[in-house]
Amino acid sequence: MNPNSETFGNALQSALRAGYEQEYAESIGNQKTEWFAEIIRDFQRLAKAERVLDEMLDLAILSPLDSHQLVKIKQDTAKFIAERMGKQKYSQRQELTGPDGKELPTPILHVSSDGSDD
Repeated sequence: MNPNSETFGNALQSALRAGYEQEYAESIGNQKTEWFAEIIRDFQRLAKAERVLDEMLDLAILSPLDSHQLVKIKQDTAKFIAERMGKQKYSQRQELTGPDGKELPTPILHVSSDGSDD
Protein backbone atom coordinates (compact mmCIF):
# COMPACT_ATOMS: atom_id res chain seq x y z
CA MET A 1 0.00 0.00 0.00
CA ASN A 2 3.06 2.27 0.14
CA PRO A 3 3.42 4.13 -3.18
CA ASN A 4 7.19 4.26 -2.64
CA SER A 5 7.48 0.46 -2.40
CA GLU A 6 8.88 -1.50 -5.34
CA THR A 7 5.90 -3.86 -4.99
CA PHE A 8 3.23 -1.14 -4.69
CA GLY A 9 -0.13 -2.37 -5.96
CA ASN A 10 1.02 -5.99 -6.15
CA ALA A 11 -0.33 -7.96 -3.17
CA LEU A 12 1.43 -11.20 -4.17
CA GLN A 13 4.88 -9.67 -4.51
CA SER A 14 4.40 -7.58 -1.37
CA ALA A 15 3.43 -10.67 0.65
CA LEU A 16 6.37 -12.67 -0.70
CA ARG A 17 8.76 -9.83 0.10
CA ALA A 18 7.28 -9.69 3.63
CA GLY A 19 8.22 -13.36 4.06
CA TYR A 20 4.87 -15.13 3.60
CA GLU A 21 4.76 -18.58 2.00
CA GLN A 22 3.76 -18.70 -1.70
CA GLU A 23 0.37 -20.33 -1.06
CA TYR A 24 -0.66 -17.78 1.57
CA ALA A 25 0.74 -14.90 -0.49
CA GLU A 26 -1.41 -15.96 -3.44
CA SER A 27 -4.54 -15.93 -1.28
CA ILE A 28 -3.98 -12.44 0.13
CA GLY A 29 -5.10 -10.69 -3.04
CA ASN A 30 -8.32 -12.70 -3.09
CA GLN A 31 -9.31 -11.96 0.48
CA LYS A 32 -12.04 -9.37 0.91
CA THR A 33 -10.91 -8.03 4.26
CA GLU A 34 -12.55 -4.83 5.49
CA TRP A 35 -9.23 -3.19 6.48
CA PHE A 36 -7.85 -3.75 3.00
CA ALA A 37 -11.03 -2.43 1.36
CA GLU A 38 -10.88 0.67 3.57
CA ILE A 39 -7.28 1.35 2.55
CA ILE A 40 -8.28 1.09 -1.10
CA ARG A 41 -11.20 3.49 -0.53
CA ASP A 42 -8.86 5.94 1.21
CA PHE A 43 -6.47 5.89 -1.74
CA GLN A 44 -9.38 6.40 -4.14
CA ARG A 45 -10.71 9.35 -2.13
CA LEU A 46 -7.29 10.94 -1.93
CA ALA A 47 -6.76 10.46 -5.67
CA LYS A 48 -10.15 12.07 -6.33
CA ALA A 49 -9.30 15.01 -4.05
CA GLU A 50 -6.01 15.46 -5.87
CA ARG A 51 -7.85 15.42 -9.24
CA VAL A 52 -10.22 18.14 -7.96
CA LEU A 53 -7.23 20.18 -6.81
CA ASP A 54 -5.63 19.83 -10.24
CA GLU A 55 -8.93 20.76 -11.90
CA MET A 56 -9.24 23.89 -9.78
CA LEU A 57 -5.68 24.95 -10.56
CA ASP A 58 -6.37 24.60 -14.30
CA LEU A 59 -9.75 26.40 -14.34
CA ALA A 60 -10.22 29.57 -16.31
CA ILE A 61 -11.84 32.54 -14.56
CA LEU A 62 -15.56 31.96 -14.21
CA SER A 63 -17.97 34.87 -14.27
CA PRO A 64 -21.31 33.47 -12.98
CA LEU A 65 -21.61 33.64 -9.21
CA ASP A 66 -23.10 30.14 -8.90
CA SER A 67 -20.09 28.69 -10.74
CA HIS A 68 -17.81 30.56 -8.37
CA GLN A 69 -19.63 29.08 -5.40
CA LEU A 70 -19.32 25.59 -6.88
CA VAL A 71 -15.60 26.09 -7.34
CA LYS A 72 -15.28 27.20 -3.70
CA ILE A 73 -17.16 24.13 -2.50
CA LYS A 74 -14.98 21.82 -4.60
CA GLN A 75 -11.81 23.50 -3.33
CA ASP A 76 -12.88 23.25 0.30
CA THR A 77 -13.83 19.60 -0.13
CA ALA A 78 -10.58 18.69 -1.84
CA LYS A 79 -8.56 20.53 0.81
CA PHE A 80 -10.46 18.80 3.63
CA ILE A 81 -9.88 15.34 2.16
CA ALA A 82 -6.25 15.96 1.23
CA GLU A 83 -5.28 17.42 4.63
CA ARG A 84 -6.83 14.52 6.52
CA MET A 85 -6.16 11.55 4.29
CA GLY A 86 -2.87 12.74 2.85
CA LYS A 87 -1.43 14.07 6.11
CA GLN A 88 2.16 13.25 5.24
CA LYS A 89 1.97 15.34 2.10
CA TYR A 90 -0.67 18.02 2.65
CA SER A 91 -1.21 18.81 6.34
CA GLN A 92 0.09 22.08 7.72
CA ARG A 93 2.68 21.91 10.44
CA GLN A 94 1.77 23.82 13.56
CA GLU A 95 3.98 24.45 16.55
CA LEU A 96 2.65 25.54 19.89
CA THR A 97 4.76 27.91 21.94
CA GLY A 98 4.32 30.30 24.81
CA PRO A 99 4.70 34.08 24.62
CA ASP A 100 7.61 35.25 22.43
CA GLY A 101 8.25 31.69 21.20
CA LYS A 102 9.22 30.39 24.63
CA GLU A 103 8.20 26.95 25.89
CA LEU A 104 4.67 26.45 27.11
CA PRO A 105 4.36 26.48 30.91
CA THR A 106 4.00 23.08 32.53
CA PRO A 107 0.55 22.84 34.09
CA ILE A 108 0.47 22.34 37.84
CA LEU A 109 -2.47 20.48 39.31
CA HIS A 110 -3.17 20.58 43.00
CA VAL A 111 -5.90 18.41 44.45
CA SER A 112 -7.46 19.82 47.62
CA SER A 113 -8.30 17.66 50.58
CA ASP A 114 -11.96 17.80 49.50
CA GLY A 115 -10.99 16.25 46.12
CA SER A 116 -11.53 19.36 43.99
CA ASP A 117 -8.91 20.64 41.56
CA ASP A 118 -7.24 24.01 42.18
